[in-house]
Parts: sequence; C-alpha cells; structure tokens
Amino acid sequence: MSYLGQAELKNTELKVFNVTSSTSATHVLSWTAPNEQSLFVTINGVKQQEDAYSIAGSPTTVTLSSALVATDKMEVVGVVDIGEITVVGDNTISSGKLAPNAVTTAKIANNAVDGTKIAMGSDAAGDILTYTGTDYVRLPKGTAGQALKINTGATAVEWGDGGGATGGGTDKIFYENGQSVTAAYTVTANNNAVSAGPVTVTANVTLTGTSEWVIV
Repeated sequence: MSYLGQAELKNTELKVFNVTSSTSATHVLSWTAPNEQSLFVTINGVKQQEDAYSIAGSPTTVTLSSALVATDKMEVVGVVDIGEITVVGDNTISSGKLAPNAVTTAKIANNAVDGTKIAMGSDAAGDILTYTGTDYVRLPKGTAGQALKINTGATAVEWGDGGGATGGGTDKIFYENGQSVTAAYTVTANNNAVSAGPVTVTANVTLTGTSEWVIV
C-alpha cells in the first residue's frame, strides 16, 4: 500500500574526499562529520567496517587502523543531513536574499559607516552639509527662530529657541555663551561674529577671518 499524507522533507548534502599515493593513516576531511555512521570509507573499492577507522576534530580527521600504501586509493563519502550546519561560501549571498529592513541598527558595528557611505545633502533634515576641503558634519535641520548650540566639550550639537535664549518668560530675552575661547577659530568670510562679554582668548589660540568680531 502506498504512503498517504505529506512526506517529511530532507535536505541532504553529499561530500566526497579522495586520497591517492598516501602512506599515512590520518587524513583530514574538508568538512565536519557528525558521526562515523555518516561516512562511507572505501579502500581500493572495498568498503571499510566502522572498526577500521575512527574520527575526531573539526574539520574531521579520519584515522585508519593501518596506514595506506602508496598504491592504495581511498574514497570517503560523507552525508551531511538536515540539522547540520552547512557553511555558505564567501560572496555567495546576494542583496536580493535579504528581507526589507533586515539590516537593523543593532547589526551595524560602531564606527562601521563612514562618510563614503553617506550621501551628501544640502538643507534637508538629517542631511550631510559639506564644507571646504574634506571636512563634513551631520546636522539636523532647525526651524525658524532657532540657532545652533554646541554643548560644553563639543560633544553634542542641538538647536535652541530664540538664538540660544534660556529664560525671561515667553520673550526669551536672555542669551548665554561661554567666556573662554580655547580653540582656533576662523570667522566665515563676509560674516560678522558677536559674543557676549567678557571673553578671554587662551594663549596661542588664533582667531582669523576677514569679518568683524564684536563683543557686547
């Protein structure tokens, strides 16, 4: 009587390893055998019993009970069945095999994405704004009435309401800035710069530019 119902699907891969002109008893396969029963070992066409060899290691080393002679031909056929890991070859997975949104932030190593992989933009939110030379900085786009603020130590960049004002009710008339210039700075050509004083410039720090810097 024939079988009725759905048959179990199997994914089986056959491996073959040939040896000629060897006088050794040990031979390293190109894969890892799950057990001795998964291997068919023949020498000069004669199948070897399981007690004629042993296996160990990854990839698997087959150790014969007696060394081969130079005229012997040994063949090892291995069955890699479902449930065993099959290593995918390098450069064999195409982009079409990846599901949409499969590459998440958690899967990207820190500092793995550099400027060569990020498109330069102009003025849209989250764009890369380019400057002279190769320097660039990523800035979110602010809204009308906001000014750029850099936190102490230049570790963060954000937008603040009213040009950086922090109080005074709804008018937000108070503006605060630091009192020391500790790094060289060049005022953008044809622009004016203004700071609230007093402001000190650290020794050997250079301020350059063709514009005017006013301290009020």
